[in-house]
Amino acid sequence: MSRDLKVSKEYLYTYLDSLERAGLIIGVLPAETGYRLVRKPSKIYMENTNLLKAVAGDMGMSAQVGAVRETFFAHQVRSAGLHLAIPTRGDFLVEREFLFEIGGRAKKRKQIQEAPAAYVVRDDVEVGYDRDIPLWLFGFLY
Repeated sequence: MSRDLKVSKEYLYTYLDSLERAGLIIGVLPAETGYRLVRKPSKIYMENTNLLKAVAGDMGMSAQVGAVRETFFAHQVRSAGLHLAIPTRGDFLVEREFLFEIGGRAKKRKQIQEAPAAYVVRDDVEVGYDRDIPLWLFGFLY
């Protein structure tokens, strides 16, 4: 990223920190600790889906539906004050215990099938069952 922007890593980290403090982005760190945390980059999301769609539209692109889903989930969980991390498998680890995989109606559990507290968060469904939760329900966390 610093190479693409032609700035040093130190400046890039300063810029990203400023954007996060301004409420424009959410930086989510990996679930690992120690040396792996330093080596592995975090994921960066727009702070909310409105910003994501505005920036994507301004750049002449459309926001990818997967990015919109993950941005919505991250925003809702963070707004509830819950700890959010990026696990080695699945999309999000909430409160260092609950693993979530985000997707559409046809999303499978393949990536998280062996985790004990794992859930699939599905968009385009109205009702959840078993360990499947409709994405829209996370809107009540705000």
